Amino acid sequence: MDQKIQTVLDGRNPEEFTEVNLDNSAGPSKLQLLQQFCNVEHLSLKNCSIANLKGFPKLPNLKKLDLSSNKISSTLFFLNGCPQLTYLDLSNNKIKDIIALKALGKLKKLQSLKFVGCEITQVPEYRKRVFHIVKNLKNLDGQVKTAEDAEDPKIDLTNAGNDPLNGSSQKKPKKRKSKGGDPPPKKLKVILPQKNALMQLNELKPGLKYVVESVSGPAHNPQFIVSVEVNGTKYVGHGTSKQLAKHAAAQLALASFVQFRNTPEALTAINNPVVQIDFTSDEKNDGFSFNKPESHKNGSDLQINMDNTGNNIPKNSLKILSDASKKNPVMLLNEIHPGLEYKLVDENSTIPSQRFRMKVEVDGVTFEGTGPNKKQAKASAARSVMSNLYKVSYNTYGLSLLAPNSIDADLFNFPQHVADRISHILSNTFNEVMTGNVEHAKWKVIAGIAMTTDEAMEDIKIVSIGTGTKCINGEHISMVGANLNDCHAEIISRRCLKDFFYTNLEMHLEGEENKSIFIKTESGGFQLKPNIKFHLYISTAPCGDARIFCPHEEGAIESMDRHPNRNSRGALRTKIESGEGTIPIRSGQGIQTWDGILPGQERLLTMSCSDKIASWNVLGLQGALLSHFIEPIYLDSVILGGLFHPSHLKRALFGRIENSIKELPSLFKLNKPKMCPTSSPETRHLAKSPNFSVNWTSGLGRAEVVNATTGKMESGQVSRLSKRSFFQRFLNIYDRLPHIINYETPKPGLYALYKNVVQHYQVAKRVLTSAFSDAGLGNWVKKPIEQNEFELLF
Repeated sequence: MDQKIQTVLDGRNPEEFTEVNLDNSAGPSKLQLLQQFCNVEHLSLKNCSIANLKGFPKLPNLKKLDLSSNKISSTLFFLNGCPQLTYLDLSNNKIKDIIALKALGKLKKLQSLKFVGCEITQVPEYRKRVFHIVKNLKNLDGQVKTAEDAEDPKIDLTNAGNDPLNGSSQKKPKKRKSKGGDPPPKKLKVILPQKNALMQLNELKPGLKYVVESVSGPAHNPQFIVSVEVNGTKYVGHGTSKQLAKHAAAQLALASFVQFRNTPEALTAINNPVVQIDFTSDEKNDGFSFNKPESHKNGSDLQINMDNTGNNIPKNSLKILSDASKKNPVMLLNEIHPGLEYKLVDENSTIPSQRFRMKVEVDGVTFEGTGPNKKQAKASAARSVMSNLYKVSYNTYGLSLLAPNSIDADLFNFPQHVADRISHILSNTFNEVMTGNVEHAKWKVIAGIAMTTDEAMEDIKIVSIGTGTKCINGEHISMVGANLNDCHAEIISRRCLKDFFYTNLEMHLEGEENKSIFIKTESGGFQLKPNIKFHLYISTAPCGDARIFCPHEEGAIESMDRHPNRNSRGALRTKIESGEGTIPIRSGQGIQTWDGILPGQERLLTMSCSDKIASWNVLGLQGALLSHFIEPIYLDSVILGGLFHPSHLKRALFGRIENSIKELPSLFKLNKPKMCPTSSPETRHLAKSPNFSVNWTSGLGRAEVVNATTGKMESGQVSRLSKRSFFQRFLNIYDRLPHIINYETPKPGLYALYKNVVQHYQVAKRVLTSAFSDAGLGNWVKKPIEQNEFELLF
């Protein structure tokens, strides 16, 4: 490009040019050189191999810009220095995400725009979305704006009504009543066969004895009299057979007291009241026990919890539920609700552990379950019913490992139906996002973060999804922040959440504060709006301390720990380079060196997911850069699809540093999220882990696929989740949004310095690492310092 510019100038003063044509320029694209054409109005840069617009100068008079046939995918915000721009041609580039166009909304005079040949044209409602972002646009891809284009784009189905690009969270509009014509067809209600009186009475009072009092009449027409005693009262029935007489007696017994919809109320009616338990009392209660229940055939435990009113279901009275640990959940549910019909919803061969999805309807409510075969999927659906309607908890290890009066018992009291809904919505969202991309829809571990916006946690929106189980090869570590170091699903989903945070902060720059999840604070900076909570779902226990002991301990931990690896409980662990699994940190291991990793003398070490989640429970999910603007944001709950062990999970997430952590700076705390398993546990995956990682953030439409061993996309492009990409977005808002504390702007503008200058975050980080060290759990391993010492040149 330098040589082409010299040819165009030919000795003339560059300020004299109002039109410049640099098409087909060879060599590196040095866009900074265009600064000398300060009066240019028409600039053409076709086919110049431009990969990004970094360094594009401010050209106050530029009106027409042609950037067609290049390799541009993002960085369009560099064009904000051209306020007079009316025509922009980006045809035949690599732009594929709508979010990349948000910066163009600030070009108030932009009237004509072209994306012919770009992948973005395949995005649903492409024209409506573009016109929605660029308000003054009149012509798109050579076609004039129509009335249909002016309509607001529909809300993305995967976003549960809160698409940051299409509009704020809105209540669903009420359905209009039809004017004339036939009304919409009503859903047919399934009428289940009624339980006869004998069955109902036997469920309420098992073990009753029916006595034949007498038989009379001729042989062809006998008359039987049968009696049954219930609560000291004798009921007599008549019939032409013993069975009919027993039914008549049972009907009289049932008619003597009021029938209730659920069993506990019926028990109260027959003078066997539900026991109100006081967990603070020292007296033993025979109606409820936290002792380890009997093992189920598949190795899982079962426990009966209290119902929503605080009442407990006594084992001695509820024969059916008390025998639940001995029975298959399908058999158990059939005894309570005979005649239920299970239906196959869909079959997805890409996820072996969730290949079949079955549903069952109970009392007008539909419950679903998944499994590798139909039988296990039915069992999962039945477990969901028992968990949600009867508060029966099917955990891998049960809550028997915690004392009922434990101060942490409430941490495991998370609504089961919310956990199951989050798991279900996340799975459906991922399947929709990966439609048409079956090759990358396979995963061994999947994680995601859900956001709830109401107190009851009924309004659930999936904001980020990640898959993956591997880390980068040491030879690919980047000095310019271009590669992802850790592609484990939990870590990727959290980076997607940071992407979501940036999007919501940028809304405050665009006059769309009402759509953002953040509100300004009086003291400066931002905080979450009321009732917004974030929930982390992982298909299995996070690698490291939360997972390492789970497969080997099926019972409660004894008072004296006899496990052969007991000394490493709670210890910090690191992931293996280019592999799976974790290893304990060696004594004295702290800082890795650049010249040791690149030639292979040292293996690149990355802290385990258990350790990183523990750090989020102190430092927050936002990270150092975003701590300039927003207060710490913590997880409200952690939901696991498999390998759920209460004691191990509690220790891994916060318990191991609970007694060693010192005073934290204001705004920071030791967060204790609630923990819950799903009622349809994930089964073990025996397939080989893929070498790719998928990431998706709400509002972006399509997912991004990253090679986990190189940390970049397969095409070699830098991921939108890389340090470099986030740093670009950070610098774009740094001087334009209020800070929590106005620290001095670092010089030079290195990535590391912008992180280190946030003193309140760095102090909290030092307190965290000291807590692990003081507890004898090891020292936090740091990456080579060189990887963060890069800057962006504009």
